[in-house]
Amino acid sequence: MLLSIATCNVTMASGEKASFFGLQIQGMTPAIATALGLDDAKGVMVRDIAFPGPASLSDIRRGDVIVELDGKNVQSVDEITVRVKAFKPGMNIPVKVWRRGKTIDVDIKLGVLPASWAIARNSFSTIPALGLTFASLTDKVQQRFDVAWNTRGVAVSLVDKEKAAGLDLKVGDVVVQVNQSDVWTPAHIVSYFKKAQKENKEMVVLLVARNNGYRFVLLPVPVLN
Repeated sequence: MLLSIATCNVTMASGEKASFFGLQIQGMTPAIATALGLDDAKGVMVRDIAFPGPASLSDIRRGDVIVELDGKNVQSVDEITVRVKAFKPGMNIPVKVWRRGKTIDVDIKLGVLPASWAIARNSFSTIPALGLTFASLTDKVQQRFDVAWNTRGVAVSLVDKEKAAGLDLKVGDVVVQVNQSDVWTPAHIVSYFKKAQKENKEMVVLLVARNNGYRFVLLPVPVLN
């Protein structure tokens, strides 16, 4: 299960494969509980939902308060973090949420943690002719560039102003796709450029996530060794 406490993502693994909810949660406060009409500050709030992901296929929504998980009351983020260690991919987890004054039952079928969410080590690739360096989107890189929690891809970490002049990319951009194929490691980007070079293509199309949304960017295909 992937949780996020403030800006700290915690991946909970069980057995050989990590299970995946695709939820970002945060703790409750007495003030929030009062504002929502709850009697106490128990439970956790759904801050964000990964798409695609198990939670996105259920009826759970941003802003819901999870008050019960797998038949047991939810006390806090720390308590959930401990409990989900027993959850495995394929399990159907019943969840009770508080939404606009009502308790609603939701079922979430756990998936397997996708490779794009399992980035733990830093890796970098540079395309010298374009003056661009790409970095894997680890938690640290995500925090450094203030990237939205549910964004998956590869960060632009360095831009040579002279070599990259005229290219519509800047430090902190996240490359999500190259020629309609998802990418989540710097090596993916290099491999797609090499593929385009082999196919004698002059340009590739990048789908890029930026603070103000998504955009398509055309990049020339340089000669790669």
